[in-house]
Amino acid sequence: MIEIRGTTTLVGLLGWPTAHSLSPRMQNAGFRALGLDWAYVPLPTPPERLADAVRGLVALGFAGANVTIPHKQAVLALCDEVDDVARQAGSVNTLVIREGRVLGSSTDGAAVTAGLDAAGRHAVVLGTGGAALAAAAALRDAGAEVETTGRRDPGWPPPPDGIDVLVNATPVKDALLVEPRPSMQIVDLAYHADGTPTALVEAGRRAGSEVVVDGAEVLLLQGAASFERWTGLAAPVDAMREALRGAK
Repeated sequence: MIEIRGTTTLVGLLGWPTAHSLSPRMQNAGFRALGLDWAYVPLPTPPERLADAVRGLVALGFAGANVTIPHKQAVLALCDEVDDVARQAGSVNTLVIREGRVLGSSTDGAAVTAGLDAAGRHAVVLGTGGAALAAAAALRDAGAEVETTGRRDPGWPPPPDGIDVLVNATPVKDALLVEPRPSMQIVDLAYHADGTPTALVEAGRRAGSEVVVDGAEVLLLQGAASFERWTGLAAPVDAMREALRGAK
């Protein structure tokens, strides 16, 4: 159990909703593993209150926050400074607060490409939100030819032919938008809190796809990078991964 004292350094999660997120479990396990007097708290924030919430982080002395659906693009304009990765992606998932300034960055893209061999491949990113933008930017940096598509685009969902790398950056968990092939590399950002595989992950494993990365692993990688930005310490990845497994 997390004990919050007057000395506790706080970080949080800005999203709407936040109840489903495993980030508090994962991040708090990381703080415990290093003996840090830190706590990570969900901060459910409706879109019309996002600016108030960011100002509140500064006013209340938070060290930072993660940002999730639907705020990753809107929060960009509320940052005092953003790094090159966030600027290129047009998306922010990590806030660091220093001396009253809000610094924005994105750890989403690097988490997506970590397990892929994307150079020279044709990648399709399903979704048009902040995570999709970050994934597309990272894939381009990795040398892939990238196409993004959303449900309002013609031809949605896209046919599987010609897709080498498929990234699901939509919230869809239980419907199969694109049928996997053995030659595909697949990353699904969606996940079930109980650890059961999404429809895409299950189908990719069944098809024997070249790479299948589930949403929990992406969450772990992006969360570990956020942890390091806030604390300046190497993230205890094993403890954080074990906390995610314990949620199943």
